[in-house]
Amino acid sequence: MTEHEKSEKTSSTSDQKYHKRRRKVLLVIAILFLLLFPVISETYFRCAICSMLHTRWRIMGLGLPLHSWKQPVESSDWYQTNIEAKHQHVWVQTGYLEGKTFYGLKTLMLQESSLSTGPFVYLSLGNTGQMRIYQKSSDPKEARKIFLRLAHNEPYGSDAYKEQLEIWRRLNEWMESRMEDPWPFETQ
Repeated sequence: MTEHEKSEKTSSTSDQKYHKRRRKVLLVIAILFLLLFPVISETYFRCAICSMLHTRWRIMGLGLPLHSWKQPVESSDWYQTNIEAKHQHVWVQTGYLEGKTFYGLKTLMLQESSLSTGPFVYLSLGNTGQMRIYQKSSDPKEARKIFLRLAHNEPYGSDAYKEQLEIWRRLNEWMESRMEDPWPFETQ
């Protein structure tokens, strides 16, 4: 075998080793990326009318929907049985988002008021609070209107925004009084 042939053989063997090592490094990087970096955003919503929960998964950065599901709670079941059997849900996004890896591991948690789409989500309702408000209000249809007025953010500083703040304040104070005071809104 000539020197040139030996050199080529050594060179091709070292090239093969280099490419094999490179593939392993890229595989490790890809696995670490899938394990450590969030690629799925999980956002949470609550219906302003019945309080049903809704969760949505999307691909981060692209916004492509992956999966979504609804979760009934005691308030939503009660609402459908006692007030309105069917209604179109008005989803209000909460101020909380989770980032998950490809395998579903939580790697990011973000709580930001700018994520929420309406002041409704700042009422401490839990899974039964809205049901209790409907039960204690003088008119459940009026309570429904009040919740819908809190479903979307109004422009900051506008009259509608100030009205929303007043509605939220009055409703929150009434809830803090354990709903023992009279219903704080006039029936029209």
